[in-house]
Amino acid sequence: MPRPSSPLPAPRRQRGRRRPGRRQRWAAALAATVATALLGVPLTAPAAGVAAPAEAEPLIVHLDSITPAALGDDDDPVEITGTVTNQSAEPWTNVGLYAFRSTIPILDATSLAASAAVDPSASVGDRVVEPGTFDTVDLLQPGQTTGFSLTVPRELLGITEPGAYWIGVHAIGDSSVPRDTFADGKARTFIPYVASSAGSIDAAVVMPVRDQVRHTASGRVSGVRRWATSLGDGGRLDSVLDAGEASGGTPISWLVDPAVLATVARLAAGNPSRSLAADPAQETEVPEEVEEEPTEAPGAGVAEAPFPTDLGGAPLGPPAPEELSDDKQAVATVAQAWLDRFTALVAGETVLSLPYGDLDVSAAATHGPVFYTDAMARGAEVMTALGIAHTPTLAPPEGLISPDALQSATDESIVLLGDTSFADPPDAPNSMVRLLGHKVVVASSGAASGGPGPTAADEPLALRQRMLSEAALRLYAGSTAPVVLVLPDDWYPQDPADLFSAFDVPWLEPVTVTDISARSAVGLSAADLSYTEEDAATELGATSFSSAQALRQQAAVMSGVLTSPDLVQQQATDEALATLSVRQRPREAAAAASARAAAGYLDDQLADIDVVAPPSVTLSSEDGTLGATVVNGLDQPVTVRVEAATDGSLEVADSEVLNLAPGARSRLLLDVTASRLGIHQVRLVVTDQDGTPLGGSAALPIRAARVSAIIWYIMVFGAVLLFGTIAVRVVRQVRAGRRDGDPDAGEPEAAS
Repeated sequence: MPRPSSPLPAPRRQRGRRRPGRRQRWAAALAATVATALLGVPLTAPAAGVAAPAEAEPLIVHLDSITPAALGDDDDPVEITGTVTNQSAEPWTNVGLYAFRSTIPILDATSLAASAAVDPSASVGDRVVEPGTFDTVDLLQPGQTTGFSLTVPRELLGITEPGAYWIGVHAIGDSSVPRDTFADGKARTFIPYVASSAGSIDAAVVMPVRDQVRHTASGRVSGVRRWATSLGDGGRLDSVLDAGEASGGTPISWLVDPAVLATVARLAAGNPSRSLAADPAQETEVPEEVEEEPTEAPGAGVAEAPFPTDLGGAPLGPPAPEELSDDKQAVATVAQAWLDRFTALVAGETVLSLPYGDLDVSAAATHGPVFYTDAMARGAEVMTALGIAHTPTLAPPEGLISPDALQSATDESIVLLGDTSFADPPDAPNSMVRLLGHKVVVASSGAASGGPGPTAADEPLALRQRMLSEAALRLYAGSTAPVVLVLPDDWYPQDPADLFSAFDVPWLEPVTVTDISARSAVGLSAADLSYTEEDAATELGATSFSSAQALRQQAAVMSGVLTSPDLVQQQATDEALATLSVRQRPREAAAAASARAAAGYLDDQLADIDVVAPPSVTLSSEDGTLGATVVNGLDQPVTVRVEAATDGSLEVADSEVLNLAPGARSRLLLDVTASRLGIHQVRLVVTDQDGTPLGGSAALPIRAARVSAIIWYIMVFGAVLLFGTIAVRVVRQVRAGRRDGDPDAGEPEAAS
């Protein structure tokens, strides 16, 4: 159930309007001429009795409700409620709240866009000052907020023709500055008038679930505090789910980056680092391991639990330690609650899945098409594993996409583009066009731009009134094209039910994007798509893609070294895709650096598989052996080889394939053959089975020497001399004994 609405906090009320995209700035250029024609007033100065410049206004007026949201043929009065806040440093007294409205209709979308861009200080309508139509606040202290309620009879509005009109509230009060006719605060929006005979029109609301995903070098989710705040009660992503619940059964289309769901799942698992452990989903027979002199490896002995989300053979990540700290457990609880709530909310709803990581598809078409293929496949894995039925979709920011990126879209994908993505807005009766062989749903850039200032453009009430006005003007023009409202990526709704009350009007019918995509399309050529050099300049560059590819290559090496099937390559691919997100454009250098840091982290881990050799070796002939020891410093079994690099005059045989247990050491004896005598420099390198160096190595000199024949002569001569001397001595002892009559003569003398 949606939470009870609460007054908007001051920072939210005072926040500035979103910076318009380049494609929307044309509206500002038309504002002066169109508004002058519509309103009959110049825009160089505020009209008397209307408003002072917005930045000088001491009172903030906020609209909470306008009932009805659209005018019809009935005579029901218009009720407006809201709040007024004193943001000045002095008290205000006798503050009057007056409704105002315009009486000249806005009749087309171009004029509506121009009107929305009119400066808040411009005169856009007259106040209704008849007794009983205004409200008064006797005293408003600094920082104080109080509510108001206005009721304006329909006949006092003076609105009789179909179209869109200005409506809002002015606040005028007394302070140390003498009271005048300028408004001391204001809020304004649009209200349409649609005759009962006008018919009906469809509208689709697209709810984005997007966010920037970052990782540390070890593969953990970065910015955990930000995620916990966003997922927690009152956070941005939590409010998006509030909005979905507030729809009250109105069909909406969810636009989801699967990387957001994967990130939330990893946080729910305790935010583990990139794991080298075996994939629990794959059971294979591990080769017999060589295990000698086991040593304690980094991280050995940590108990691990299975990953909490069953992903059907496509895990989102590795297990985390069973015991989580209190802080990690708190984040995990919030993340799991959000994920459970999301999956329940979208069950049976229309879900449009983006390429994993919200890939910059236009940049990928130029620098790395394989990343688009992988992002689509990975996104489908995550959504399927979570049991969410989905439709692959491309929906780039501001609705802009390059022709190459559009050409590479999969056949089953829906492409969601803004009407400003075309050289001329397409005349498509179903908001559907066929472009380069792909289904393209055309969204309303006007509806997405929201309401006029000084109110925040993306407040639910402002978006509702803009969408209704856009739809009313299409009806007025005889168009049947549905209005497709793609909500801002960073939408942070406070009272989301206001938006969906738009469908309470009888002439607006809710549909989904997939409903629209099933309708007939208008064919367009590539020339109709507008994608300029300025657009291309905002894409991620080649450096981002080379850094991401280096991370994937290093992960592939690590995966090949680990004896058991693992998740390293998948996890690194997820991280690489996150660095290629369109949301990384403002921080491209930092994102590329994070990919390089992750590759360096893997490189350091691979270097923990090392080889130890003696300081030097001397061969007594051309042939011999070299002893060395291979050490597995990882906490997982590995399969490696040892190769030797020499100066070419010495041959050292490569080792056999070695299967090493975690922390194990294995002794090697490598055959050595020298083709010349002398000292040879040798480097032993640990490699994978394909010969890719892993980083561990040892260098040593080997001396090859041949023993000369004269040495053998000298050794033989010495032996003959030694034994000859012994024989002479024995003969002399025997003769001496006989001369002396010794009875023991002839017995050899005992060795002393």
